[in-house]
Amino acid sequence: MYNDSFGYHGQCCDITLCTTPVNGVCPGANEVVLNGRPPGSGECECEPLRGPYANENEGSAESCCYLVGSIGCDGRPLLVQGKPRLADVREGPSAWSSPPDVPADRAQALRDFNAALRDLDTAALPTEVRAILARRWAERGRNEHASVASFARFSMALMALGAPPALVEAAHQAALDEVRHARLAMSLASAYGGEPLGFGPLAVDGAFEDLGSLTAATLATVVEGCVGETLAALEAAAAAKEAGPRAVRLALLEIAEDEMRHAELGWAFVRWAIGTGGAALAAEVATTLEKALRMACKEATVPGDEPPREHGFLPAEEVSALRRQAAAQVLRPAGEALVEQGRGQAVRSPRLSTQPAAS
Repeated sequence: MYNDSFGYHGQCCDITLCTTPVNGVCPGANEVVLNGRPPGSGECECEPLRGPYANENEGSAESCCYLVGSIGCDGRPLLVQGKPRLADVREGPSAWSSPPDVPADRAQALRDFNAALRDLDTAALPTEVRAILARRWAERGRNEHASVASFARFSMALMALGAPPALVEAAHQAALDEVRHARLAMSLASAYGGEPLGFGPLAVDGAFEDLGSLTAATLATVVEGCVGETLAALEAAAAAKEAGPRAVRLALLEIAEDEMRHAELGWAFVRWAIGTGGAALAAEVATTLEKALRMACKEATVPGDEPPREHGFLPAEEVSALRRQAAAQVLRPAGEALVEQGRGQAVRSPRLSTQPAAS
C-alpha cells in the first residue's frame, strides 16, 4: 500500500489496542486518544480507530479494544499521538536543496559527493522518469527532515530518564546526521526535478508534551531504532551497490553508514534501559521486537511508478527478501541477547554491519 498523504511505503495492517474502561464504559472510537502508544514508534495510522470490541482475554482489566490500521514508516518518524508530522515540500530556492556542508570528519566523502552531483547528467532520462525520481528522493528527504526533530525529542527523553552522557551525545550527533541526509536527498531530488526543492515549516506543537516513561521510550526505540534504523541501513547499503550515478551511490553509502550507527545507539539505549528496568521490561522488549519483526517481514509494496533501480530504489521483492534475512540473522539474535541480559546475564550491545550474513 502507498499512502500519499504520509509519503510512506508499506502494508496497512490492523493493530489491536486495548485500554481500561472510563467510569466502567468503553469510549467510542472517536473519543480515544492514543497517548499510551510509544512516541515515534515507527507506526503511522493509515485507517481510523474502529471499535470498541471486547477483549478476547476475559480476565484482562484492559477490556476496551480498538483496531487501528497501521503502516510502517521509513526512517525515524516524528509522531505526535500516533500521527506523523512531516513538512511540506516546496519549490523554489532553498538551502535544503544545496549540497551539505563539509564537516571535518566527512570532508573527503562530501567533497566527492558535491563533485559527483555537479556531474550528474539526467538529460538522457525520460521526463516522466525524472519526475518519479524527483518525487521519490523528495519523499526520502521529508522523512530524513522529520527525523531531525525525532532525534531532538529522543535527546530530551534521554535527559528526562537520566540516561548516561554518551547516549545523549550520540542522539544529538544523530540529529546532525539527519540534517545532512535531508540535504543529500533534496539535492538529488532537485537535480532530477530540474528545480530547487525545500521544506516548509514542520509543526512540532504537542511533540514535547509527554516524553514518556522508561517503558514507552524503550519500546519506541526497539521499533524505530533497533529494527527501523538497522533495516534502513541495510537497505541503503544494498541500494548503493546497485546505483549507477556516482552521486546516488555516494549519498546512499553516507546514509547507510550513519543509519547503522543510529541503530547501534538504539541497541545501546535498550541495553541500558533493560539494565534499569529489569526482567519485566526485558519481557516487553521481547514482545515488541517480535511484533516489529512480523510487520517488517510482510511483503513490501511500492507505487506502480517504480523508478529504475540504478537511481537509488530497490524493487519491492528485493526489499522484502533483505528484511527477512536481516530479521533472521541479525535482529532476532540481537534481541534475544538483550532479553537474556534482562535475566541477569551481561551482554554487550551488538556491533552491527551493513553486510548481512550469507544465506
